[in-house]
Amino acid sequence: MGKKAGYGAICSAPLRYMRPNDIIHTEYYQQQQSIVAAGKSPRIEGLVAIRKEIKPLNERLQVCIVFHHEHFPNKEIYCHERFCRVEQEGPVEHLFGYIPPVVEQEEKQEQEEEQGLDTRMEVPTDIVRNGVVRMYDVELLRSMGYEVDDENDPAPENVPDVVDHDGDTLMNDQQTWGSNGTCHRKISIGNDENKTKPKLMERTEMESKSMTILSLFLYFFPLDYIHEVLLLELNKNLATKKARRIDLGEFLRFLGLWFYMTIVPAGIRSDFWSEEEISIFSGVPVRFNTFMSEQRFETILNCLQYTNRPAPSYQDKFHGVRQLIDAWNINMINKFRSSWVSCMDKTMSPWTSKYVCPGWMFVPREHKNMGNEYHAVCCGVSKIMCQIELVEGKDAPTERVSPTTTDSATGKTVSLLLRMLTPMNGRGMVVILNSAYCVLQGLIQLRKIGIFASALIQKRRFWPKHVPGDMMDQHMSTKQVGDVDSLEGQLDGVPYDLFCMKDTAEHTIKLMSTYGSLVSSPDAPERVRLVDGEQKRFKYTEPFEDYFVYQDAVHYHSHLRLSNMSLEETWVTDRWEDRVFAFILAITEVNVYLGLRYFVWQCNNKVPMTFFNFKRKLAMALIHNDHMWKEEEEEEEEEEEEDDDEEEGNITPVQQKKRSRATTRH
Repeated sequence: MGKKAGYGAICSAPLRYMRPNDIIHTEYYQQQQSIVAAGKSPRIEGLVAIRKEIKPLNERLQVCIVFHHEHFPNKEIYCHERFCRVEQEGPVEHLFGYIPPVVEQEEKQEQEEEQGLDTRMEVPTDIVRNGVVRMYDVELLRSMGYEVDDENDPAPENVPDVVDHDGDTLMNDQQTWGSNGTCHRKISIGNDENKTKPKLMERTEMESKSMTILSLFLYFFPLDYIHEVLLLELNKNLATKKARRIDLGEFLRFLGLWFYMTIVPAGIRSDFWSEEEISIFSGVPVRFNTFMSEQRFETILNCLQYTNRPAPSYQDKFHGVRQLIDAWNINMINKFRSSWVSCMDKTMSPWTSKYVCPGWMFVPREHKNMGNEYHAVCCGVSKIMCQIELVEGKDAPTERVSPTTTDSATGKTVSLLLRMLTPMNGRGMVVILNSAYCVLQGLIQLRKIGIFASALIQKRRFWPKHVPGDMMDQHMSTKQVGDVDSLEGQLDGVPYDLFCMKDTAEHTIKLMSTYGSLVSSPDAPERVRLVDGEQKRFKYTEPFEDYFVYQDAVHYHSHLRLSNMSLEETWVTDRWEDRVFAFILAITEVNVYLGLRYFVWQCNNKVPMTFFNFKRKLAMALIHNDHMWKEEEEEEEEEEEEDDDEEEGNITPVQQKKRSRATTRH
């Protein structure tokens, strides 16, 4: 392994790559002409590294190593990091990219927050090239102070104090090869109740089959929050602008106009209110003037406020959206019950304005890789999203006492799993976890509250604790494609299995699980692999079959939400709270589509409509919602009464003002 650069390291580098040119050429290069004349590539020796820094190089920002040198007293020279050769390392704690213990990182973060420091720099615009993110770019962003969620980053609980050998892990954990063929979940809850279906909690089966687009939207979106918080605060802000009050019907129409914009590509929002004639060559093929004036629309947009809670005494960048996210989560807990299996993974809400985006993160593996990251839980059968949690990262206020505070007894990942999956408590549910949540202690704690789980095992710089990964690979190296085995163990008195399967000649898939066995289901489809020119047929065993069927539920939901003309990207705004609201609306939109597909179309043997056609129907249902018609009918009745009063000469100044306002609106 090569030597690493750090403060105080002695380095060398090719002279022609050193910068700045004026210093190098005038004060040093002339001294090396004899070397150049001899045909050798001159190198500058004795460079003392002092820091890693982002500098303009070849017309773009790049990661460079800055040096001191005896020939240039009181001056700094530098070169690109890949041209730097470390001859002698400095102290370990001064290595660039050195990861200190978690306690030291937290203390440093607290000190920076107390001093109000923000060391983050502008993100380079060319960080993603042709859809490819390089490791160099990932390290560049880290060095700039931004958070990066990389596939190589281990869970905090999986960072070892001392790197154990696989043999020591196997001996200390008393793990043994082989399986007794029993599934702990089936023993616990029985075979008859292990496949429960998704359910709408406040609806009977017949009522669920007859749900409409609008009724399901109002079911999945927290109506109590809209009435008690959003509309009240919105009306207060409208009053300050001397604008008329807004009611539920008009607010739903406001949302419907936003949803309609997502199916009509437009350059600017004002095109929908243009007074020019509709043309196939420019603008948009629809006008919103008959539904709502542009001034009214923009006034409502500017007056949106998502919380009525008083601001805390400390700085909390997420205060404006906490109540919104909590209300959505509580509504889904009360109104939707997931099926017997769920999936937990991460999803992105794209946002490129990093300076006004608390919790901004770069996630290389995602297509939309800049913005806010959320932990999410989806029903495995219906794909409906039922829980979310915003990743706050370095911007999380340290003064806030909340469930997200790290529990020293369990760890961050374990605490997260318990928070997100508590609604399934005690029902014998199964959760399929991404490798980011592969912490054995977390699976054990879930099992103690009646939740069974399976997580993909991957090496993220280290193997997860209690997983002898290299030894498992060696054990399976002599097996045939399709062969399976299990490493059984116990932790805190709870049994678990480390399942492994030879999926290809070069790759072994490993799962950490508290349920399942090495027995294949009779209904499992047959898999085919080409081995040495011949077809090898086999069936996945239960834990592997469940993983491959249900592990993409969150990704599928995100794919629908972030498809072309998504609401989040249509809602152009500089206000971060609006983007979070658009994210909540977007996941609700996808939930409504998936709910209709599972509870209505599938149960009534109807052909599901495409997601694009659904978006159009949802928009129209919100624009022409029942609440709007009722309010307009009441206004018409009041106008008729006022007409009668006017004929009789009994109309009052208040009625005249109200009537004038209604006429202006229409």
